[in-house]
Amino acid sequence: MGLAWRVVDTGANCGAYNMGVDQALAAAAQGPVLRFYGWDPPAVSCGWNQQPEREANVEACRVLGIDVVRRPTGGRAVLHWEELTYSVACGAEALVAGGGIEATHRKIGACLAEGLRLFGAPVELERAGRCVGVSRSGPCFGSTARWELKCQQRKLVGSAQRRYGRRLLQHGSILLGRAHERLPHLMRIDEGARQKWTRQVRAHSTDLQSCMGRPIDRAALVDCLVEGFRRQLGATMRWGALAADEVRRAATWERDSA
Repeated sequence: MGLAWRVVDTGANCGAYNMGVDQALAAAAQGPVLRFYGWDPPAVSCGWNQQPEREANVEACRVLGIDVVRRPTGGRAVLHWEELTYSVACGAEALVAGGGIEATHRKIGACLAEGLRLFGAPVELERAGRCVGVSRSGPCFGSTARWELKCQQRKLVGSAQRRYGRRLLQHGSILLGRAHERLPHLMRIDEGARQKWTRQVRAHSTDLQSCMGRPIDRAALVDCLVEGFRRQLGATMRWGALAADEVRRAATWERDSA
């Protein structure tokens, strides 16, 4: 029998709390955890090395009721709206022997692909050795990086990873609808860049509903993704909940980031 994984679905919460939970699971959890969640209200998240107030138009976001938050992982800005978000927090060896960065990215990508195919989505892993489609300085969903997932040759899942000693955190967005296309209108960029970003996102990304031609049953999708991880890892997947200490740590991170 494989390693036992804890599976939690924390539902929809504000951006700071969502990032606090991922941080808490990555830094302190015992054993591997697979988490699913959503965003209420929608949020723009910026990478760890970005300054949200410089990247996002915070005032415009506030007027529209959209959170702005910094992720504990790197990468570019993402608008979390009409998506299912996943996160994996574990020791790297729980995914693949050696636990290398590229190997763990690839393994998580394979788990996601297995689950999405069980759900009926014709997805494939991007195998190119670099970002493809557009410049790395553009929007996240304007290009596909190695081991991210595509559907009909367009990016469907965007992910980022960070290491915490021997543990890792990887989380990412599985697009369910087209709301992510609104991101360029929420960034501090000029009109020329806004039009360019909009073209890039529309040309190089897709969403699960468009790929499948039907509404998405979130619960069924989560069940398929859990099964995909189980099959790829040979693991035992056990549904659970956040521990009281994890909730406390997440709330502390939320308060400190406010």
